[in-house]
Amino acid sequence: MSSIRVAHQVCPTRAEGPFERCAIWVRGCSLACPGCCNPELWATEDPSAGPTTARPTEVSVLLDQLRDQRPTIEGLTLLGGEPLEQLRPLTALAQGAQDLGLGVLIFTGYTLAEARSLQGFAALWGFIDTLVTGRFHARELEPSSAAGGRRFIGSRNQRLHHRSSRYADPALWRGPNSAEIRIAPDGSVSVHGFPTQARALVRRLSR
Repeated sequence: MSSIRVAHQVCPTRAEGPFERCAIWVRGCSLACPGCCNPELWATEDPSAGPTTARPTEVSVLLDQLRDQRPTIEGLTLLGGEPLEQLRPLTALAQGAQDLGLGVLIFTGYTLAEARSLQGFAALWGFIDTLVTGRFHARELEPSSAAGGRRFIGSRNQRLHHRSSRYADPALWRGPNSAEIRIAPDGSVSVHGFPTQARALVRRLSR
């Protein structure tokens, strides 16, 4: 098949979209939004990693992992980094995920018009349930749910584009954001989820 520059994965999670899902962060982004919560993913390779750990992951391997998790997850979230900068393998992954009955949610910094101008995006669009578009604007943060804001969304300018009805219910995008902590078998600890909550959780852990 083909391969994707994967930074890290979390499965299952409820912090990266509606329902229980797998989340895959890709590496590489040329947009470099000021205030981005994942600037370490802008580079196409991890500067702190050796050549072995920096190798891309085969789409077939990712699909095997999704297949193993299928009984307990509802969907797949792709974020980064910038997913649309790896369009061909991303399309193969999204198609495979939908073949498994999973919903596909993608976060991109491109606008919908910019995405549609990318060669190969039309093929990907057919395998997306919801696309979240737009640069992150640190000075225009999405308000809290108590103030009428949407969950999972970083800034006010970002837009939801529902190709299917799977995640189109506005209620799925209401409610408080969250962060999650993971302890790997090797003892390493990672935190993911909405940046504000994730930073607060890190502060608590460091006390």
